[in-house]
Amino acid sequence: MRCNAYESAAAELVDESLHPLEQLDVLMSKVDELKAKGDTDGIIECRIKQLNLQRVLSCLHQFPLQPLIQAQAALAEAYGQGGYFVQAKEHLAQARDVCSGGVYDELQCRRLQADLLASEGAVAFAEGQLEVAEKVLLDAARLGRETRGELDRFTAHVHILLGQVATQRGHVDKAIDHFSDAWQAHEDLDGRTGEPTLRVRLRMADAQRRLAARAEKAVQELQAVVEILKSEDLPTLLVESSSRLSHWLLEDERDEEAFQALQTAEAACQKHFGEEDPKAIDVKRHMASLHIKLGRKKEALEYLKDVHYFERRLHGSQSVQVARTLKALGTVYAADGQLTEAEQSYQQALRIFETDRVPNAHFIHEIHAMLTSMHEVPG
Repeated sequence: MRCNAYESAAAELVDESLHPLEQLDVLMSKVDELKAKGDTDGIIECRIKQLNLQRVLSCLHQFPLQPLIQAQAALAEAYGQGGYFVQAKEHLAQARDVCSGGVYDELQCRRLQADLLASEGAVAFAEGQLEVAEKVLLDAARLGRETRGELDRFTAHVHILLGQVATQRGHVDKAIDHFSDAWQAHEDLDGRTGEPTLRVRLRMADAQRRLAARAEKAVQELQAVVEILKSEDLPTLLVESSSRLSHWLLEDERDEEAFQALQTAEAACQKHFGEEDPKAIDVKRHMASLHIKLGRKKEALEYLKDVHYFERRLHGSQSVQVARTLKALGTVYAADGQLTEAEQSYQQALRIFETDRVPNAHFIHEIHAMLTSMHEVPG
């Protein structure tokens, strides 16, 4: 049923009156957008449509088989990233069958084998088979070098996957090396300020942050990316990067710098996104937490009230998200001596937590303890 649903949704992605090649261009742009958002189901829909278009081009217009095989490998990888491993392996097997039975040029065949190995490695990584993924991806990288050279998108993609695998295995130095190779490839292909280049720099900064000796280097790397993004038209990436920078600076007890970084994210949200956009609400929530840490209770309350209002509109008044914000409001009200408002917020949060189907015992226990302490008579 899920496959049929995807196929139905995929049919609505592009204007089908366009030539198949024009539809493919639109879909490639959509895939890039969806990757930035982390929307794996949306990527699957696009990949299904791409595969169907390649089948039309191959069967009706005698286009070569290579793009068809690559589209099927890309769909397999998308299914793997979405957690649909049975479908991923089925499409990989079908792609191998087409490759072995229909491509006779040796160089083209070896390039396609590299593509299939890369998709197989990505699926193994998504499945948690890290050793298998690393072995397969190293084979893909070797075959890619032999058939394509060093600096192309395939090479960058494989190095990013290898970096992710190495990170998961705890081999952070290896991960940094792989991300560095991908960065070099993307910088040559997309320029210093291209989105793919900046995204792989963020991955490298994340890896560096895992090593105590490189923690400050990671902050500097992230600061450099944020500075570039301030003059680029990539608002989502700017919000993501400056929010992450704020978090790291808070960890390092650099509170005022963290506040400035979060202000950058807030300004980008105000300029490019509506107040009810989840990114904007998330930044407001982080800003409230930062004001609390800095002892600015009045400012924290204003931000939390905004978050409460917009979360009610976005998730509904009885959502757990709203309950957590009410709990935070209660805490700030109590710290500010506004005990009536604090108790009201706590009681509202408690009712939501107690009626929610997901167990919230930890939050319920915390709120009861706070209410008890508020009613205790000193001395």
